[in-house]
Amino acid sequence: MEYDEDFLNSITEKVDLVDYIGQKTELEKRGKDYFCRCSKHIDQTPSFSITPEKNMYYCFSCGRGGGIIQYLQDYEDLSFDEAVQKACRLANADLSSMCYSPTVKFLKKMRKLRKRSIPFEHKILEEKEYEKYSKEPVTEWLDEGIRQKEIDLFDIRIDKRSNRIVYPVRDINGRLLNVKGRTRYTDYKTMGLMKYINYYPIGVMDYIQGLNITLPYVKEKNEIIIFESLKSVMKCFGWGYRNCGSAEKHSLTMEQVRLLIRLQVDVTFAYDSDVSYKTKDIVESINLLKRFTNVYVIEDPDGLMGGAEAKNSPADEGLQIFEKLYQNKRRIR
Repeated sequence: MEYDEDFLNSITEKVDLVDYIGQKTELEKRGKDYFCRCSKHIDQTPSFSITPEKNMYYCFSCGRGGGIIQYLQDYEDLSFDEAVQKACRLANADLSSMCYSPTVKFLKKMRKLRKRSIPFEHKILEEKEYEKYSKEPVTEWLDEGIRQKEIDLFDIRIDKRSNRIVYPVRDINGRLLNVKGRTRYTDYKTMGLMKYINYYPIGVMDYIQGLNITLPYVKEKNEIIIFESLKSVMKCFGWGYRNCGSAEKHSLTMEQVRLLIRLQVDVTFAYDSDVSYKTKDIVESINLLKRFTNVYVIEDPDGLMGGAEAKNSPADEGLQIFEKLYQNKRRIR
C-alpha cells in the first residue's frame, strides 16, 4: 500500500516516543535525552537514546534509529504496513486519509522529480560534535600497518561508549558533515550490530572521503586514486602515494562523478578484489568520466590480492604488491 509522506510525518510527530517506550522499559534521563539498553543486542551500557526535541530514537551501538514507525518495525518486528496501522491507532489518526489515490501518487512522483534538480545542501556540524571522541591508539589499524602519523592526520578516534573506531566525514573544504563509526567487535554479526554506522543523518554522497587532506597532492600528480575505504587511503598516504580518496563504496553517486570531473585530473579506480569493473553501475560511472578525463583501473589477473573471496584492497598486501598492481593499471578507452 502507498501512503502520503506528509501524513506519515505528522503521525511520527504525534506519537510521543518517550511516553511510548517508557511504558515498556525504564528510561534514564541524561541532559536533554533519555537512555536505556537496546534489546536487539548485548548492551552492557545503555546505548539506546531518545531525543524528545526531535521525537527520534537512535542506538549508538547497532545504528538503528528513526521515529515511531521505524521503531515498531525494528523492535516489535512489524511489517511496514502493520507499523503504519499501529502508529495510526496510537495517534488516533484515520488510516484511510493516508492512502494515495492514483492521481495523488502521480503528482507526488512529479514533485520528487522536480526536487532532484535542486542541489542538496548538507547540514554542517559544529566541531564540538567530533571533539567528544577519544584520541587514543587504534591498535587494530596500527597492526595493519597504518602509521600513527596518518591516524593523527586523518583524526581517527575512539567512541568508547559503542566501542567503535570513528572518523570525521568532511567535504572538500574540510567542513564536518558527519561522523562515521566502524565497530571493533569481530563478532558484530552475531551480536546484531552493523559494521559501519553514520552518527548523523546525511543526504546525497557528494564528497570523496579524505579529499580535504589529499587535494594538493591530487593536483600535483594530476591524478586521483579512488579506493573503497579510508584505511586504504591512509596506508597509501604513508607510503608516499598521497593523491588518493575514498568513495566509501564501489558505486559512485552522480554527485561524486561530477566532483571528479570538476577536479580535471586522471581517475584511477583501485577497488577491492571482489569487485568487477564490468558491473552496470561501475561501467556507467566510467563511461561518464572518460568523456572528460583519462580513466584507469587497477586489476589483479595474477591473484596478488588473494582473489575475490579475500575481498582485499590493492593496499592490503603491502607496498610492494600495491606498486606492482599500480604500475600495471589499465586505461579504459
